[in-house]
Amino acid sequence: MFTGISAGLKRKTTLAALTAAVLVGTTIGTSSASTAAAVQDPERNATTPTGWHFWVGQSKAKIDQLAKRSNERVVDVNVDSASPLRFSAVLVRNSGPYARTGSWSYGSEADVTNTINAKKARLTDLEPYTYLGQRRFAYVWVKNNGDAGKGWHWNYDLSVKGVVKEINKYKVRLVDLSTYVVNGKRRYAYIGIANKGVDARAWWWYVNVTPKFVQQQAQAHGARLIDVERPSAGRMTVIMQRNDESAYSRHVYDYTLTDLLRFQASNGIRITDLERYTKNGNIRYAATLIDNASPENRRIRSIWRSSTMANAPSGNDAWFGIYAKEVGGPVDVGLAETMAYQPLSVLKLIPHLYVMDLLDKDPGLDLLDQRNGISWTALKGKPDEIYCPVSMQGQQTQVYSESLRMTLSRGLGESLNRAHEALLNKYGFAAINSRAHALGLTHTNVYPGCQQPAGKKDWTYNRSTLGELGKLFESVDNKTYFNHWPQVSGEFYGLMADWNTNGILNVVASEAAAAGKSGIVNSFMSRVTLNGKGGGTLLPQADGSYFGGRGFFGRLELPFKSGRGYLIKTFVGGYFVDNFKAPCNEDTAAQSQNAACRNWKTQQNATYDLLMGEPYRLAIRKAIATW
Repeated sequence: MFTGISAGLKRKTTLAALTAAVLVGTTIGTSSASTAAAVQDPERNATTPTGWHFWVGQSKAKIDQLAKRSNERVVDVNVDSASPLRFSAVLVRNSGPYARTGSWSYGSEADVTNTINAKKARLTDLEPYTYLGQRRFAYVWVKNNGDAGKGWHWNYDLSVKGVVKEINKYKVRLVDLSTYVVNGKRRYAYIGIANKGVDARAWWWYVNVTPKFVQQQAQAHGARLIDVERPSAGRMTVIMQRNDESAYSRHVYDYTLTDLLRFQASNGIRITDLERYTKNGNIRYAATLIDNASPENRRIRSIWRSSTMANAPSGNDAWFGIYAKEVGGPVDVGLAETMAYQPLSVLKLIPHLYVMDLLDKDPGLDLLDQRNGISWTALKGKPDEIYCPVSMQGQQTQVYSESLRMTLSRGLGESLNRAHEALLNKYGFAAINSRAHALGLTHTNVYPGCQQPAGKKDWTYNRSTLGELGKLFESVDNKTYFNHWPQVSGEFYGLMADWNTNGILNVVASEAAAAGKSGIVNSFMSRVTLNGKGGGTLLPQADGSYFGGRGFFGRLELPFKSGRGYLIKTFVGGYFVDNFKAPCNEDTAAQSQNAACRNWKTQQNATYDLLMGEPYRLAIRKAIATW
């Protein structure tokens, strides 16, 4: 059983705990030296975007197979269990600035030493473990020459004082530190490199400290974590170095695998060090992470990070994703675009697509306008009140009917839940999901909004990805979907609401001014259309705050000048924010008597405009250049 994810880099690092301050050291056991490195080790320090993965609970053979398949190399390893021998590993694409000759293995001290000597290598990651009473090691190495050449040392089974002594003796700084218990005593294994040349850095290490202490010290020193250990519950042992490059970096502690995946995807970062451990019988992770985003994704991330929605009720991060792509062209923005998320009412697009697919197969193309084309059961006298049999038994009901056109229009335009539920009941969510999968939306599933019998899935299991929603819209625009394309695509978009384009207008005005073309804004915007579907929810909490989610996905048309006319190009995109904390009820905040709530809502609206407009800035800039 294995879990794979795209990411990359070194061993155990994490978020919040530091306790005893010590200062820098190196190792002995095996030692080798080389000329000063031309570059820092890219695994821990490079921010050039690259492909990467991390895998948990794997055999060495499986990890090697996965590495070969993706042209990646292992840069960080964690021993998950000694018998059977299983590992967690972080891998990075072995090309460009990350290209190195190296590998990884496990064995005795003699095995480690023999590998170092035979390969003229140095260690970059070391994980001691015990098997049948014998000390063993999982280790990662690179050939110690050229750009990768460094003076270095390593040692193991040392006390803190022993590490300090060797740091001072060999004049190294730590880049990897493992902690474990031998005969009831805390011991350490380390790798250190010469602290000179391009590797010269102010640095600090702390053992058995709290996450809060770690965070405080990182902020005080302007530092980022490069290695993390979890010696016991609520404690961290870490190495940090001054962040001279101002690299965007984060660290996490006590995260579930799901939360770790969401965190790295939302921020466009890769893991450099990974620590896997058990807490109260459950697997948890600590990690250090560094920037792996494109320049445009970094810009969009900064907008997200500065918003009030970036924080979750738990005090961790909310989940965020954003996507923008030209139909038939490149992806301009993509954060967490492959991560499954809860789309809320955005997923009303899926039964809409299903009906459009049926319309395409309808010989008369009149399916939408058949009288009483759809019927549903609602509360008596309240046709728009959902009737849920499991939770509303005994209440008086009534059967209503209308055309499919009306139901689709109200479902998308008003986001009427009753309309959505009527479509699911008429066609069956299983049939709708099956057709969506056949159309290439394999991670998209929609379920009833009503409470279901025990063991049955309801709307809380709804899932899709930004990438698949993009595929949905792009496949309509490029005529992959629908044989009767002019008629059906017209209905597909025509039944959607025309969305507010304030966010687009703001970007158009900004880019036009920068190009000295402010006079074109009104004419440009008169040719812009935005169709799509939004969704959101807020759940009240005991402390008076709200737990929320918000999202949108759609298609944008932009005018490009071509000769004396205009060429309309289409773009698909959207965003989601999930698990964010709101201080007020967003539905009523704008009219609240509380000035703080009104101000918060104003900030929220400004953020929504940014998320609707800024992903298309590159496309808008290209369009304006043709005017």
